Amino acid sequence: MPTESSYSGSNSAVYSDPYGDNVPLTNHHASQSYAYNPWNQSNQQTPSDIPPPGSVPHSDRLPMNIPPIDQQKKRRIIPWFTVTVSVIQVIVFVSELIVMHKYTGSIIATKPTFNPMIGPSTYLLIHMGARFTPCMHYISGVTDVKTKNFPCASSTTIATNVCTLSELCGMGGVSDHPNQWWRFITPMFLHAGFIHIIANMLLQFQLGGSMERDIGTLKFAFVYVASGICGFLLGGNFTPDGIASTGASGALFGIIALSILDLLLNWQLYEHPKRALISHLIEIVIAFALGLLPGLDNFAHIGGFAMGILLGLVLLRSPLKLRERTGQPLANDYYPKSNTLKDRFQNLKIVFSGRHPAWYLWVIVRLVMLVLAATLLIVLIRLFNNGGGHCSWCKYLSCLVCFSFVWQGDMFCTKRA
Repeated sequence: MPTESSYSGSNSAVYSDPYGDNVPLTNHHASQSYAYNPWNQSNQQTPSDIPPPGSVPHSDRLPMNIPPIDQQKKRRIIPWFTVTVSVIQVIVFVSELIVMHKYTGSIIATKPTFNPMIGPSTYLLIHMGARFTPCMHYISGVTDVKTKNFPCASSTTIATNVCTLSELCGMGGVSDHPNQWWRFITPMFLHAGFIHIIANMLLQFQLGGSMERDIGTLKFAFVYVASGICGFLLGGNFTPDGIASTGASGALFGIIALSILDLLLNWQLYEHPKRALISHLIEIVIAFALGLLPGLDNFAHIGGFAMGILLGLVLLRSPLKLRERTGQPLANDYYPKSNTLKDRFQNLKIVFSGRHPAWYLWVIVRLVMLVLAATLLIVLIRLFNNGGGHCSWCKYLSCLVCFSFVWQGDMFCTKRA
C-alpha cells in the first residue's frame, strides 16, 4: 500500500477531507498549498493565479478548503479490526495448545504423523472447527456409514481411531446429513502451528494494518471476512474430502489482492512500484508453498485472492489515470453532512450530476464487480450443498504430503469421488 513514505518527494503536501482518500497527485510545498474557491469573494486570485485542474484538490460543485493531513496523526491511527482479530486468533491458538496437551500430553503432534507446522494434530483442529467437509455436508459412504471408525481428537496411533464422525467433529455433533456451515468462518481463527500463526501475524500486522488505515475499518473488515469465507468455500468444493483446512490465509490473500490492485491503479504514486510488486509476488509464492503442507489449502488462497480483486474494484479509489482524465480531485468530492432524508437525496444528486462519461463507466464497472462477487459466493454455496465440485487433479494443488498416501486409500488423503 502506498504510505506517506512511499511517494516521491519528501516535502509533498497531502490533502484530506472528511470523506477523502488523501492521496497526492503532484508535489507541493505545504506553505504554498491552497484551494481556489469560486464562491468565496475573498479569493482574489486572477485567472492566471488559478492552479490548473488536478494540481490541487478542488471541487466544481461545492466550496471547500482542504488542510494538509497530519501524517504523524495518521500513523497513530489504530487499526482496530486488525488488532482485535489478531488477539482473538492468538487466544484461540493458545487454547488449541492447551486442549492438545490435555488430550495427548504434548502441545505438538508427533504421532501418528509429525505436524510440520509445529502445532496440534489435524484431528484436534477438526474437533475445534477446522473446515472439514464430512462435518459439513452429506458424503455417500462416509457420513452415512454408522460403523465407520474415525480418529478421535486425542488419537496418537491408528489403534485409537475408534470415534464416530460425530465425536470427531464435536461442536454439537453431526447426523447422517451434517450441516456445520459455520466451519466456513471458524477456521479463520484457527492455526495449524507456530510457523503458521507467526507467518500470518507478521503479514496481518504489516500489510493489514496499513491497508486498514488506508481504506477504513469497515471496508477492510468486509473484504477480510468475505475473502476468508470465499476461500474456504472454494476449498470445500475442490479439495479432497479428507483434508482439513485452517488459518486466515484466504482472508490475507484478499488483502494482498487489495494492495496489488491499489498498486496497479495508482502506479505513479509509488516511489518504488516495481519493488512493491516483486515483494507481493514473493509473498504469494511463499504462501502457495506453505499451502502444500497439511492443514493449509491453496484453494483458500485462490478464493480469497479472487474475492479481494472483485471487492477491491468496488471499494478502492478510482484509478489515477481516470481521475486525471475526468478532472476529479484526488480526494472524494466533499459534500456536507446530512441528517434528513431530503439532505441525503440532495447530496446524492450532487455526487452523480455533471460527471465525465468515464466516471459513469467506472461506476458501472464497480457495480458489475459487486454482482460478480455476490454471484461467486452464491454459486460456491449451491455447489457445496449439492455435493461439491469434482476435480481429479486438485489434490496435487492442496496437499503435497498426500501423494504418498493416496494409493493406500487413507480417508484423510483420498480425492473426492
